[in-house]
Amino acid sequence: MGMTELPDYNKIVFPEMPPIPLENIVPDASPEAIDLLKRFLVYHSKERISAKEALLHPYFFTEPLPAHHSELPIPARNARKTSGRGPLRHTFDIDVPLEKSLVNPASLVHNVVGMPDFHT
Repeated sequence: MGMTELPDYNKIVFPEMPPIPLENIVPDASPEAIDLLKRFLVYHSKERISAKEALLHPYFFTEPLPAHHSELPIPARNARKTSGRGPLRHTFDIDVPLEKSLVNPASLVHNVVGMPDFHT
């Protein structure tokens, strides 16, 4: 079902406006960041990028690289209770050297179906 077929689609009518390119909204974003953002902002969920694909997107493997977990601020232990979804599933050892925590994206690509080739 498309958006126009939703029962309340025509209840509010807004004037048609030309789209503003994402490049204009976030001018400092890299082409890889813009591409990933566009893949997230897809109305139909079946066409939207999956979390697995997103984590393998070139955005995460181009400069500037994401910060190592040891460089991130550590929240206060009791600042916020868990959201009721149970205990945290993953624990991280902040003493692990950066070299030991990196993953080569080429070794993961075979796990994602339909992963586009960004390097051609």
